[in-house]
Amino acid sequence: MIRAAHISHLRTKRPFDDGITAVAPAIARERLLAQQHARVDELRRAKYENILDGSPSITVLRGEARLKDGCTLVVRLHDGGERDLAFDRCLIARGASPAIPPIPGLEETPFWTSTEALASDTIPPRLAVIGSSIVAAELAQAFARLGSRVTVLARSTLFFREEQAIG
Repeated sequence: MIRAAHISHLRTKRPFDDGITAVAPAIARERLLAQQHARVDELRRAKYENILDGSPSITVLRGEARLKDGCTLVVRLHDGGERDLAFDRCLIARGASPAIPPIPGLEETPFWTSTEALASDTIPPRLAVIGSSIVAAELAQAFARLGSRVTVLARSTLFFREEQAIG
């Protein structure tokens, strides 16, 4: 999505090409979304699934796990059955989830998390982005370049978790 927004921006505003007419492209978000999903699936297979499948020292179990005791997981496998898995250490690396701030009235609004924004097949005419992280800024810029009028709401400086000079 970010790359498509960049291409759209380049087609609309060409600061170094006076000899090429700038044209605002028509955005077919549903088609861009299909390309985005295909690319993510391709990269997931190439970067993760194929590597995991090709490594004899890694076993992939698909299912739901619960701790049995301090050194054992019980995995209820998606394809049926259960499996006990003993370990010396357990690394929990499930990825990050977007945090929803406790803003009065937010639950009654049509809000998106960053994950839902990336998966949406629409470009809203106006978008308020709450947050000042790198993800918030990237999504704000992408939606603006694809045609939304965007307002970023930041409590303090942009990228406050990053190097101060960047913010």
